[in-house]
Amino acid sequence: MLMRFDPFRELDRVTEQVDQVLRRSGASIPMDAVRHGNQVFVSFDLPGVDPDAIDVTVERDVLTVNASRRFERAEGDEVLAGERPQGTFTRRVLLGQSLDTGKLEASYDHGVLTITL
Repeated sequence: MLMRFDPFRELDRVTEQVDQVLRRSGASIPMDAVRHGNQVFVSFDLPGVDPDAIDVTVERDVLTVNASRRFERAEGDEVLAGERPQGTFTRRVLLGQSLDTGKLEASYDHGVLTITL
């Protein structure tokens, strides 16, 4: 039997493994930031996170978002796939000094945390 080695397929496999490790490690919370007139909107994807498990702080012009997500498994459960990351996630965003952090507003809707400054 002859097997062919495809270096690109091997590269795809390694890239997928690295991506899985980064997603599981909570390396980052995906976000978008948009300025509209005098306001800045920063939206963070936090699907499945209980609003009570989200902490937002601003210190020295750094916005920090901490969130926790855990899935409870029952005794005897056999995990067939486990790709959704769980644990504690943190994202820090450096804010411009011209932003008034005293007027920060936060809302959480459909798994998206939106901070308005």
